[in-house]
Formats: sequence, C-alpha cells, structure tokens
Amino acid sequence: MPKVLIIAYYTPPLGMSGVMRITKFAKYLPRFNWQPIILSVKPIAYYHYDAQLMNDLTHVPIYRSESLDLARLWYRFKLPSSLIKAKTNKMSIFSNFIFFPDAKSPWIPFATQLGNKIIQKEKPALLFATSPPFSSLVVALKLKKKFNLPLTIDFRDPWPTGFIEPPRIIRNRVENLRDDLLKQADAVITVNAQIRTQINYPSAHIIDNGYDPDEFNQPAIEFKGLNIVHTGNIFGIENELKIVMQAIADFPQVRLTLLGQLSQSFLNEIPRYHNVHYLGLHSHAETIAIMKGASLLLYISKPNQAVGLKLYEYFGARKPILAIGDNTAQATQLIKNHQAGFVINKDLTAIKQFIQSYLNQKVPYDPINLERYNRIEQSYQLSLIFNQILT
Repeated sequence: MPKVLIIAYYTPPLGMSGVMRITKFAKYLPRFNWQPIILSVKPIAYYHYDAQLMNDLTHVPIYRSESLDLARLWYRFKLPSSLIKAKTNKMSIFSNFIFFPDAKSPWIPFATQLGNKIIQKEKPALLFATSPPFSSLVVALKLKKKFNLPLTIDFRDPWPTGFIEPPRIIRNRVENLRDDLLKQADAVITVNAQIRTQINYPSAHIIDNGYDPDEFNQPAIEFKGLNIVHTGNIFGIENELKIVMQAIADFPQVRLTLLGQLSQSFLNEIPRYHNVHYLGLHSHAETIAIMKGASLLLYISKPNQAVGLKLYEYFGARKPILAIGDNTAQATQLIKNHQAGFVINKDLTAIKQFIQSYLNQKVPYDPINLERYNRIEQSYQLSLIFNQILT
C-alpha cells in the first residue's frame, strides 16, 4: 500500500469545519489502498476542541512539529480560552499584514525540517497539502523540490481573495507564489467551481466538501414543536439571522436552535426572543444528532463564501433545508438541484409566510443525488487522482 504524506496545519483534536475534510480523507483513504501519514503542528491555542474526532485517525501516524506562530505561542504561554476567542479573528488579520504568505508562516521551517525526517523514514509515494493556511502549501513545495516527489495541493478557500485578504503591499508577491505553486503541482483540487475560477486554474479537479455517513448512524436529539436548527458560527450573517428570529417571534410553536460560535453582542440579543435557544459549542457528534432531530435546517450564505461545509452535512442529515438569501447563489442552486429544501428571500414577510404555510401543511421532501457528497466516495475520487499521478 503506497503512502501519502498529508500536510495539514489544522487537525484533530481541534474542532470546527477546518479539520473535517482532511480528517475524513485520512479516515477513508486506506479503503482505496492508500496509507495516510499526517504532518501537522504541535498543540495550539484554539477556540474549540473535539477530541472525539481523533477516533477517525487511530490508524494514521501523526507527526507534529514546533512552530512560532501566535496560536502555538499562546498555547505554550497558557492564555485563557476566553481571551483566545476574543482575539483570534483580530490577531489573524493583523498577522497577515506582517507574515508572508500568511499568519502561519512561522510554522514553515519547523514543518519542513520534520517533513525531511518523515520522508526519509516513511518513504511516501506522494505529497498532499491542504490549505488554508497557505503556508502548508509552501512546506509541501519545499519537500517536493528536495525529494522530487509528486505533489497534490488542495484549496478549501480561495487565494488570495479569501476571507482575510493580504494587504496590497504584498498582494503581488502572494499571487506570484500561488501561480508558482499551481505550476509546480502535479494535481490541483478545489472544493467548488467558484474557487477554481478564483485561483485561475480551469483544469483543477473539484472534490466537494461532504458528510461522513458513519456519523449519522446515531439517535437523533429532538425538541418539541417545529424546530429550526442552525449550526456553525454566525459571523457575517447576523442581520439575516435576526430577520429569521423576528419572523418566528409570532409563532409560539416554532423553535430556533443555534449551535456554534457567536459574538457576545449577538448573545445579548437572544433573550429578547422567547423561542430562540442557544446551545453553545458541541462536539461534532452531538451537533449531528441535533441536526438529525430538526424539522428544518437553516442555511444562510456568508459573504465571499460559495458553499459552507455545513450545507453538505445538512445533506447527510436528510432533513429539509430552509435557505435564506439569493436564488442565484451557488449554495441555493445546489439545494434546488438536489430538491433538498426551500429558498426564501431575505424578507421578513416572505419568511413569515413560509413558516405559516409549512405549519399548515408540510411540503414533501424527496432529495435526489446526495450520495456524491459521501466522504467515502470523495476519498475514492482522491485516490483515483493519486493513482493517475503515479502512472
């Protein structure tokens, strides 16, 4: 069984969406005759941990290097988690102004050094690096050049036009580095067509984000009434979410359940609404159980994000999706194409009318073609790309 060295900064026991893709690839690649090995960072300060995700990686050797990036330093100096949560976003933006190519660049020399040792010991057949952070791609390129190994790079977010854009003074350098990486890579993968366009690489393979069917083999957690569930952080969609909260205020039999990270200012708003309930951060398994017990799963597109990871997990829950926003957006088009839910304009009256009609008579829910987002199938697609590179 050939080995693949996976270079990923974000790995369990960290939680949230940034770790899911690589965790599930590593979990299922052995089914398709590839043995994953992971190169990551030593424990870092983070706003959410999910130790249960380590169960997916019991068969995977994980090597962890030192780093001098802020998240690693905060961990070593034992900063309080409350302070980390408050400072993470601001410090990430600030760090991107002083580090190249991104805030995790102080990890590059340590990861490269450890990567040298791993390759000499494990003899992988190829390298696979996922981003962000884009520093992981730099590590992979250095290792490729030294050991002449084929390289596949993975874009979960666009670059350099992602959620934290680089300052103008280094933008040209970032774009030149990106173009060099694309030129040197033996294969390029993105999570959707929009990112493929944004990185200007038309021949990139698309392997969507997805859901792990194993996670849905558990009992649902249900609440009384018509329960609308929203998972994940709400940064960038606060206004849209408030409209939904206002729309259901006149329906005492309707409950809105929120899970994930939100700001203190938004948390202060919730007591104004008797039927809005915030459950905080939960493990991925607990979140899946609550999703399975939902009447409707609420999806609101974020600015500059084509499709959020949670949409694919909503697909896995096999519950109708209520999407608020633009009918032409990629996420809402996916919902329509798969007959997986309902798309409503960002309008208070329209949302109220939908809730009333849904209470009167539920609309049939019969989704189609969702299996393509199964993490097992996606790992198979990745294995085919690896096989093609080696032939």
